[in-house]
Amino acid sequence: MANKGGRTTAKRQLAPVFWDINRKQGRFILRTHPGTHSKKYAYSLGVILRDILKVTTTMHEAKKIVDGGKVKVDNVIRYNVNFPIGLMDTIELVPSQKVYRLVPKDSLLLYPIEINDNEKLLKLVKIKTKNIIKGNKIQYGFHDGKTVISEGIYSVGDTCLVKVPELEIIDTLKLQSDSLAMLTRGDNAGSMGKIEEIKEGTFSLPKRAIMRVDSRLLEIPIDMIMVVSEPNDNNPKIKVNE
Repeated sequence: MANKGGRTTAKRQLAPVFWDINRKQGRFILRTHPGTHSKKYAYSLGVILRDILKVTTTMHEAKKIVDGGKVKVDNVIRYNVNFPIGLMDTIELVPSQKVYRLVPKDSLLLYPIEINDNEKLLKLVKIKTKNIIKGNKIQYGFHDGKTVISEGIYSVGDTCLVKVPELEIIDTLKLQSDSLAMLTRGDNAGSMGKIEEIKEGTFSLPKRAIMRVDSRLLEIPIDMIMVVSEPNDNNPKIKVNE
């Protein structure tokens, strides 16, 4: 009989470059299933538990924990070790009550930082799409694949502070000058700086931001940054670094 479930593993050597794993330890590793985040920018839940957080030593143990409903992602119990975990997702280990958020750090795309229990329901999501749907309502699509219908007027590139899992929008951080933004990809992933100017895209160049990071001025495509605070505020809305 044909396999209807699809492959659950991939060759370890072909895992995304940013995966912080031992590439010579075995031939295969757990792949990410299609879901919220692109596989290019996500870990599978099982790999997070075993290789990144190191709460288990084997994938069998990781699967047992997940099957037992002891892991929450964005405050929802997940039962699939292949579930993709990406930027700004929160992972709660129910037995230990420890909560982590995945953020970029020191050029790594995803790094777990421990957060307080009072922040586990909060998440920053970047608006990637904006569409008019039936009834002349506006549907916004976020970087983590989730969507929400809102009466608020926001722009692609803005960041929303939402309450999970219901995706209630609590605040919006505009992509504009003087806002504090974080680089989410590239050699400077995890660095933060003030936006000095927004440059509109051209036929050959994407829309981009001029940012001051430390003493440097960088020109970064807006697809690689996320606004984390309001203008003239040097403190991110929620904890995004250590």
